Amino acid sequence: MPERHGTKYGCCAAPDRGLGESDSMCTLIAIHRHVPGASLLVAANRDEYLDRPATGPNFLTHANGTRILAPRDLRAGGTWLGLNEKGVFAALTNRPTTAPDTTRRSRGLLVMDALGYASAAKAAGAFESLRADQYNPFNLFIADANDAFTLVSNAGAVRLTTLEPGAHVIGNAEPNDIEHEKTQRTLDGARALLGRSGDDMLDGLAALCRSHEGNDSADRGPLGATCVHTDVYGTRSAMLLRLEEDPAKSQLHWADGAPCVQPFEDSTHLLQELSRLASYDEAGSTTRTVS
Repeated sequence: MPERHGTKYGCCAAPDRGLGESDSMCTLIAIHRHVPGASLLVAANRDEYLDRPATGPNFLTHANGTRILAPRDLRAGGTWLGLNEKGVFAALTNRPTTAPDTTRRSRGLLVMDALGYASAAKAAGAFESLRADQYNPFNLFIADANDAFTLVSNAGAVRLTTLEPGAHVIGNAEPNDIEHEKTQRTLDGARALLGRSGDDMLDGLAALCRSHEGNDSADRGPLGATCVHTDVYGTRSAMLLRLEEDPAKSQLHWADGAPCVQPFEDSTHLLQELSRLASYDEAGSTTRTVS
């Protein structure tokens, strides 16, 4: 497929095919505690129906007062990914189901729940008692500078897994499933980047986000690609995140649309503002305590 290079991360044309009602695809690539100086790198494509309203990343406040940076699903009120002031990152992908239960709590609210905790370990521990009948099937990724976990709810069971340092891919099948063509292809691509550093790794992650490889899959069609396009459904936004041990070096880039046609814009100032808000809150808390 021809590519048009007019931005830092490039652009390319898009396929056009339909999909079934039960199909739902998203891709999250996480590189945790492998790159010197960077505790976490994330590349994420959000795939959704084109008429479902959502916002880009903005500041939210958890019920317990924790500051959060996250986009927002305007239909259900939750989010698919976010970062809190303590450095906890959480993201959710839906697992396909032929008969979703519309009476269950929105899965996007789980991300907000996770971001209310001061560490990934505390969030994971709180979810251990989750029941499979509370939500439609999902994969939840939670990480901070020290730990990373996946929480999988599928086929009537809930499973919490501690992840080893390295590259991980969480899509709509089992996390890191080498038997799933799209997951394996994306995981291979992420692992091939592990020898890179700095902007080269972000460039590589961006290329994975905008990839249409696999869109001619016999059984998945356009859903076999990382960047998805159909008449009614597709990749709606994409994010690149690099969290450094030195917060001043962290980076955030956001594409408000399919990353093959919409350039990643530098949104690092939002990370800096999140840190500033957290520092302000801590200073205010200290002042109130002293007084």
